[in-house]
This record gives sequence, structure tokens and C-alpha cells, in this order.
Amino acid sequence: MLALEIYGIVKGVDIALAINSTIQIIIRQLNILLPLTIVYTDSYSLYECLVKLGTTKEKRLMIDIIALRQLYERRELTEVQ
Repeated sequence: MLALEIYGIVKGVDIALAINSTIQIIIRQLNILLPLTIVYTDSYSLYECLVKLGTTKEKRLMIDIIALRQLYERRELTEVQ
């Protein structure tokens, strides 16, 4: 179940970042504040993996979790709720 949650959030974040980068190009030209990227989930186990440094045994899922954590640490994802 956690695997599906992770795959879903990775796909959503990929799309959000692609849209966000396009919006940033436009916004910089207009001198407006950049939009925030906030991720919402209803899965507490997924939230723990991303924010509270939880783990999973599946290697492929760990790669996705690490990538999402790096985005969160670099503030490309503003918040995870």
C-alpha cells in the first residue's frame, strides 16, 4: 500500500515541479513573488517517510523517498502535510 502512495506522490510532485518551473519563468519576468509548492497526503506512513525520516525495505521506494526528501530539504517543496 505504501508503494502505491509513494508512486502516486512522486508522479504528482514531478508534474507540480514541471508546472512550477514554467510559472517561475513567467513570474520572474513580471517581478511577482514565486508560488509555493505544498504536498498533501492522507497517508501517515508516507508522511513519516518524508518528514520524520521513516524507512522502507524496498530499494526502489527508498530512491523515491530520498529524492522527495532532498526536494523538501532544498525547499523546492515548501511543505508536506
